[in-house]
Amino acid sequence: MVSMSKFEAGLDGVTFTSQGSKLLGGFYKAVGETPRPTAVLVHGLPGIEKHLDVAYRLRDLSWNCLYFHFRGCWGSEGAYSIAGLADDTRSAVEWVLRQPSVDQDRLALIAGSTGSYPALLFGAIAPQIRVIVGISPLLEPSAFQFPKEMADKFAEMVNGVTGNDLLAQWNAMVSLSGAIRAFAPRPLLFVTADNDEIFPPSHYTDSIVPTPNLQWIRRDESDHGFSACRPWLVQTVADWVVTTSGQ
Repeated sequence: MVSMSKFEAGLDGVTFTSQGSKLLGGFYKAVGETPRPTAVLVHGLPGIEKHLDVAYRLRDLSWNCLYFHFRGCWGSEGAYSIAGLADDTRSAVEWVLRQPSVDQDRLALIAGSTGSYPALLFGAIAPQIRVIVGISPLLEPSAFQFPKEMADKFAEMVNGVTGNDLLAQWNAMVSLSGAIRAFAPRPLLFVTADNDEIFPPSHYTDSIVPTPNLQWIRRDESDHGFSACRPWLVQTVADWVVTTSGQ
């Protein structure tokens, strides 16, 4: 007789609210007879690359994975707000914690680019987050000179803001150095690309202070989205999360 797992693999569309606005997402469900470790993907600005190939890999490794869209992004309600990203991330984690298939003691945040901003700010004050991965992470907002033409282009892909609004919101961001220190001793992984056209190597060499809980992996000849080496990125991130968090 073949035994049936308590939790079956699947992919569900999900909605939840943040500050009164409905957010959209998807929940990759893993096979398992017990609640599964779970990751939340946190996309950047505007979130074109969502790293969903990492979600598939984690599900194959018996991890659940939630991706979601911030307010004002990709069909989610409300106006986009950098200041509101941490609240949206908190709402996503709260949704995950209500699911019976989720092991509440093994939660990870996997953040791409600007997504590292809410991931680290929220993770620093949320003890239930056990590990954080930053993929081409933003670490020091003031070090990035946001081009006006880029802000205008991004504003066309999100709701409720102009390019000038995005520039003003960016200039109001705080350094993440305090959040990085506050997350210790929980493990952090930063994966960066030496040919990153947005956050070049100097962004990290000037921002990262070596700490025992931080692992930094650099990849030669890769861009901001690791476009030419996705299999390497997926394996690197997923294997680190699983190994560090415990299977």
